[in-house]
This record gives sequence, structure tokens and C-alpha cells, in this order.
Amino acid sequence: MCPQDEKLESVLADPWFAKRGPRWSFSVIFVLVALFALKPLIINRMLARAEAYTTYGLYNNAVRECKKAIFLDGDNTLAWNTLGGSYKSQGDLDNAVTAYLTAININPADRIAHFKVAMIFALEQNYNRAIPHFEQVRLFGPESPAVLASDSFSCYRSSLEMLSLCYEKTGKLDKLQNVLEELAMTYPDYTKAVEKLQVLRQSSKPLENP
Repeated sequence: MCPQDEKLESVLADPWFAKRGPRWSFSVIFVLVALFALKPLIINRMLARAEAYTTYGLYNNAVRECKKAIFLDGDNTLAWNTLGGSYKSQGDLDNAVTAYLTAININPADRIAHFKVAMIFALEQNYNRAIPHFEQVRLFGPESPAVLASDSFSCYRSSLEMLSLCYEKTGKLDKLQNVLEELAMTYPDYTKAVEKLQVLRQSSKPLENP
């Protein structure tokens, strides 16, 4: 046996090492478990800081916090949505779109990401790219009363309103009428939809097919 092997065996045979070894292993395992348990809290704090940075116009700091959160959990759709919002506030619409589409790829049922990316397309007057995402939100249906109680903003209602604009701008009047009918039925207080629907119905111009 070479001198190095003899030295290693003598170290491993030391009673102090034999006692301490398992303790070290348990300590490492405990730290890893604790970090795993705390990860959601750490990510939420990073995203809260990102929102605060955005409020004060510190967009680069906001983007950095979002990226740190994504490094810890690349499948966190809230992190991708927050990153998209940070980029949008910064005026970087290309990266904002990429972030929102990534959130959608992770969770196709993410109505927030669908709505926000559709709004970017609509503001750029790219209505044909906006329509599928607004239609997806429409497919999800109205939010539950519990959701609306915590946040009165309705992606569903706003998507219907935006769809009416998109279909009007693209000349798809039959689809416009369908959306207005859904708006008027679901939200009777939305008089604008009712008025537009009446004008459309009374118009002598036939509906145009796409």
C-alpha cells in the first residue's frame, strides 16, 4: 500500500472523523431542504422588488431581479410575466413579447400572458397577431367572482372589447357582430356594445366575410 493510501485510511479510521462525517452530511442535507422550502418565498421577494423598481422607473434593476427569479425557477410564469412587464415599461417591446410568449409556452392557460402580449400587438396595430390571443382569453370565459373580488380588472371583458376593435379594423364584420352580441349579453351595462350592435344591425351594408 502506498504512503498516500495509508494516510487516507488512518484519517478515515480516526474516531473524531467518523463522528463528524454523518453530522456534516445531515447539515448539508438540512441546508438544501431549507433552501428548497424557502425558494418560493425568495422568488416572490425578488418579484416584489422588481415591481417596486418598475414603479420608480428603475427598469434595469427590475429586469435583473426577474432574471434572478427565473434562474431559480425557469418555469415560473409569474416571473416571466413580471419580466415582460418590466421590458414593456422600459419600451423594449421585442423582449416583452418574448417573455410573455415564454410564459404561454410554459402554461398555455395563462390568460394574463395572452392578454398582455395581445395588447402589445394591438397597440402596434398588428391586429392579426393580437386576435388569436384575445380569442384565447375569450375561450377561458369570465373570471370567477373570487378572482374579480381581489382584482376588479377583467381580462375577459377587456379582451372582448379589444376583439371588437380588432375585427372592426380588419373588416371582419361578422365576427365583430358576434363579439358585440357576447358583450351585450354578458355585460348589459356596457351600453357602447349595445349601441354599436344596433347600428351594425340597422346598417343596410351586408356583413362582409373575411
